Amino acid sequence: MRPSVSRRTLALWFPELPLDRWRRREDPRLWGPFAVTRKTGNVDRIVCANDHARKARFQPGDTVADAYAVCPDLLTEPQDDMRESRLLGALHIWADRYSPRIALDPPDGLLLDVTGCAHLFDGEQQMAKLILRETEDLTVVTRIGIANTLRAARGFARHGASTITITDPDREHAQVDDLPVTALDLKTSIETDLRRLGVTTIGELRRFKSAELARRFSVHLTSALDELRGHTHDAVVPSAVVPTFAANMTLPEPIGRLEDVTGILERLAERVCQKLCDKGYTARGFRLTVRCVDTGDHHLSVGFASPTRTVTPVLRQFARPLDQLKIEFGADWMRLLALDTGLFNPHQIEAGNAAQAQQEAVDQTLTTLGNRIGFDRLHTPRPGPGHTPEREMMFGPAVDALDWAPPTDLTAYPRPEIAFAPERVRVDQPGRAPYAFTWRQDSYRVVKVKGPERISPVNWDDPNTKFEARVRDYWRARTECGRLFWLMVFPRHPDDGCYVCGEFLREPRLSLLLA
Repeated sequence: MRPSVSRRTLALWFPELPLDRWRRREDPRLWGPFAVTRKTGNVDRIVCANDHARKARFQPGDTVADAYAVCPDLLTEPQDDMRESRLLGALHIWADRYSPRIALDPPDGLLLDVTGCAHLFDGEQQMAKLILRETEDLTVVTRIGIANTLRAARGFARHGASTITITDPDREHAQVDDLPVTALDLKTSIETDLRRLGVTTIGELRRFKSAELARRFSVHLTSALDELRGHTHDAVVPSAVVPTFAANMTLPEPIGRLEDVTGILERLAERVCQKLCDKGYTARGFRLTVRCVDTGDHHLSVGFASPTRTVTPVLRQFARPLDQLKIEFGADWMRLLALDTGLFNPHQIEAGNAAQAQQEAVDQTLTTLGNRIGFDRLHTPRPGPGHTPEREMMFGPAVDALDWAPPTDLTAYPRPEIAFAPERVRVDQPGRAPYAFTWRQDSYRVVKVKGPERISPVNWDDPNTKFEARVRDYWRARTECGRLFWLMVFPRHPDDGCYVCGEFLREPRLSLLLA
């Protein structure tokens, strides 16, 4: 007899998680045929259906058009991956009472290392029954599998004969042989080849040698078999639970005045910010949910350019969204949630540091602009991947660039403050750099030039314009009227003329590379 294996894994599978989200909300559409759909390519297919819809004898994976043909009264709702992920994360937090080591098995499962935990619940059978009762109270359909290995527990949860499947630690090898090949989570092409060979269960693979299976199918097949049978270590890797900082308030009577809503928001913000301070966290955004008695939930979100955990900035940014919120018959429930939280990273304030003092004003300006027009519309220049004028600078999100400090000298030569697409000029007096030219109907005479800065085309990338495909010389030309232009010429193609590519607003400081 094999010695008993001490390590045990419990797998939870939520086969109807997309539908459970609507059951928990007691959606009235569930009283009739209802299904959750997902768009695959250009076709909408059934993902999950309730009992009323299953009586029409269509299966998950069928097209919505076919389902309507057999059940015209069918109501559908598209699948929401984000909300289902949040529900799975909430179940992850809930399952912490059964094991300290829990891993997510997205999109619809959890894995628990219950080694040494079962005796706290009078055995594995009683623990599984308790989990099943509590998930029924949570309105979540659940299947449970407990085995020696992670892959075996997952297979029994998804392909077991009953809702709860618990293996005998000493006889698990024989029980594993009854699982279908799909329990190995192989590629569809490998599963199809195995079915054509007549292999439907894992026990039928024993008549083949491992080397033959790896050669004919894939090494992934043999690796999965080793993990399933415990020949290879396959431990549960715990997933960190993201802390939630939120506060809600249920009101005895609905309120509708802006002053009252702002007062409730201030009380909620104090509680959330106090939780952030106690745990040493900060937040880059907050979401306020206002539940009106007539129109349902209204979600108001604000973001911040720099992390915060004080009440005053939160109230300041919510002032405009609350002013635009229309509450006709009152609101009786409010909830404030901190978004994009992270550990607090304190910085020492330096006395006399003007740049640090100005940064707070910049952060407040970016925060206000971002909440007005959207943070995705705020951009700032950053160093690019190339050395040519077209590639050496790029634009990125302004908020993400707050902690980024540009180097003192980005290039060997200075760049103009105003840059634009090359505009051709009329050369009145030619030279390496023109001595006189006309641009935008104004004539200029050059009194001093500096350069050239020669830029050759790169040989590892295709040019986007004709300018990138040629050798260029750039000159800084000072005119009699005092304007300083950035001129471009083609030394190997002088007949192509001269172009203005920008204008300096001040005399540039030379790079250390040119000193």
